[in-house]
Amino acid sequence: KDKIMEVKVIPFVANVTDVNPSAAAATQLQALINSTTQDGWEFINISSMQTSVKATGCGAGNKPALTKSIQLLIFRK
Repeated sequence: KDKIMEVKVIPFVANVTDVNPSAAAATQLQALINSTTQDGWEFINISSMQTSVKATGCGAGNKPALTKSIQLLIFRK
């Protein structure tokens, strides 16, 4: 029988300050990849995706949707 490949997609948003933000983002990304691969997942790629974010709550009806870029980590088993 052929084994069915499992896929896991995890959103990634770095939580950084203005003190060396690139290194902080890289460290957080590395930690997330390492912890997920320790659970048996193989890291495949990081991908960007555009999405439309609609406002919610009181008065949201007249607010336009915002376009946001999100980063997704893709793993497989």
